[in-house]
Amino acid sequence: MELDALRPPTWLRWLAVAVVAGGIFYASVLDSPSSGLPSLGPLGVFGIDKWLHALAYAALAGALAGALAPGRSPAVTAALAALLSVGYGVGIEFVQAPLARRHFSVADMLADGVGAGAAVLGWRLLVNFAGGSREREKSSDVDS
Repeated sequence: MELDALRPPTWLRWLAVAVVAGGIFYASVLDSPSSGLPSLGPLGVFGIDKWLHALAYAALAGALAGALAPGRSPAVTAALAALLSVGYGVGIEFVQAPLARRHFSVADMLADGVGAGAAVLGWRLLVNFAGGSREREKSSDVDS
């Protein structure tokens, strides 16, 4: 089975980007901070808010990578997805700065970058694995 046949249509990939970006905007700007969340996240190392930032921006970077991929090399796609995700996160921090119940945080931007970086790294590994398996299938077809 050809993997490209499983790829959703362009409009659906960009809709996924819009939904994730809209969810981030809502949670970051329009929704009031949740006081009911635990202070520490998994492993007790960082605050839960940093884990949520990383998860949200990983989702955004993954959605962007899927939307940007057609017609671009995997390296360019990964770089664009990471840069756009982190840029969106920085922009959200500037939007939060003047809000009464929010604040500007460089640590949040770092968490955004870690999440986006992890997502594009995972996306690149997946693309390389899928591309390598396609190359193996093509070479076995030629050998037979």
